[in-house]
Amino acid sequence: MTSKYKEEDLSKIRTISISDRESRVTIEDFVDPESQDVDGRRLERMFPDVLKGSDLRAVVSALAKARESNGEILWLIGAHVIKCGLSYYLSSLIKEGYITALATTGSTTVHDIELAFYGKTSEDVAVELPKGRFGMSEETASHFSAACNLAAGSKMGLGEGIGAYINQSAARYTGVSVYANAYEGSVPATVHVALGTDITHQHPSFPDHQVGELSMRDFRILSRSVGRLFDGGVVVVFGSAVVLPEVFLKAVSIGYNLGKTPRDVTAVNFDMLQQYRVRENVLTRPFQNAGRSYSFSGHHEIMLPLLYHLLRER
Repeated sequence: MTSKYKEEDLSKIRTISISDRESRVTIEDFVDPESQDVDGRRLERMFPDVLKGSDLRAVVSALAKARESNGEILWLIGAHVIKCGLSYYLSSLIKEGYITALATTGSTTVHDIELAFYGKTSEDVAVELPKGRFGMSEETASHFSAACNLAAGSKMGLGEGIGAYINQSAARYTGVSVYANAYEGSVPATVHVALGTDITHQHPSFPDHQVGELSMRDFRILSRSVGRLFDGGVVVVFGSAVVLPEVFLKAVSIGYNLGKTPRDVTAVNFDMLQQYRVRENVLTRPFQNAGRSYSFSGHHEIMLPLLYHLLRER
């Protein structure tokens, strides 16, 4: 049998060059935290030791403890964290041992690739959409497809393959790439793709079969990380309200199914709004009576630098 329904023909798509596209974020907007002279201890003393002030101190202590004991520190990040100028912060946290595993959405790859190769990202959707140009950058799609080919040929997951591709391509701004830094630091960076959600999916060159296999491999890699998290680890969510909390919950289910028992787990959420799935799938359901959970509301471009400088002094 064949389908009763007609499909849109993506081979008719007209692409544009990224050089002809306006980008709202450039690498010049980013801050390298290692170049900043901030006294984190003094900063910590400015917070009252009550309510969220106490919670933030507890989170910093939990992260420091996990780092010192070689515990798993898993970060779940959405694309907005990358495109609002925080790549250097994440890369520094990887280098300093405060991220031992990283799970990302598919859209995160778009911004990371564009920043690594072109030093800019984040198009103006409202302007480009009516022109039929939104998400039509040929270079972005080509680099993504090439990274998938490398990953598939090398038996890597999608995130590892993107990091390896950016490094091997000698991209002009490799230093800003979170995937490249994770690859260099042997930190698993996994990508969990929801088909139809990213601009690369609009292109006829999108390697759908490869992406399905590579993203599923990344789910298995993440599941190993989550299994290690059961033993006194820390999970930090920054900016993914739906996809990653759902993926995380299934990886936790695998851990329980394989006979793991959680102990002393810390779960933390930083987001502009507190959302249902993060609360239930990360903070509440996974490790009941086996740890602590904390939530903070605020903009990523403020909260992540604050957390970084508090950690740096530890």
